[in-house]
Amino acid sequence: MKKRLMAAVVLLAVFVVVAAAGFAVSPGSGLRPIAADSACPAAGCASGKCHGFDAVPEPDGVHEMVCPEASCASVECHAWDSLTGRYHQASDASLNMWILMPTVLVLGLWLLVRRSGRASARPARGGAS
Repeated sequence: MKKRLMAAVVLLAVFVVVAAAGFAVSPGSGLRPIAADSACPAAGCASGKCHGFDAVPEPDGVHEMVCPEASCASVECHAWDSLTGRYHQASDASLNMWILMPTVLVLGLWLLVRRSGRASARPARGGAS
């Protein structure tokens, strides 16, 4: 029971430190309520027409989405393919954050608990023979 409590405390501490560091580096990434005037996370617009990957408009030369990286509104914009093709797909950073990082964390905690269990079960080595 003591090992499980220690693992839970370590896991909670790592989560709090990572979340606090992320919010400190990028305050805009903090938790915010979603409202009707919330900006679209992909394009930074507050229009109801661009929300969701199903509603990405076709380029018509008049109503273009503003590129989130370069503030352009051109069909040749480097982010146009991302908005139309990858908007609904997990990015590589997302894969690293939500799949690989928890796996490494769980394995690390397992090794920590395993080693702490072996250290407490080992008899003390003394000079008496």
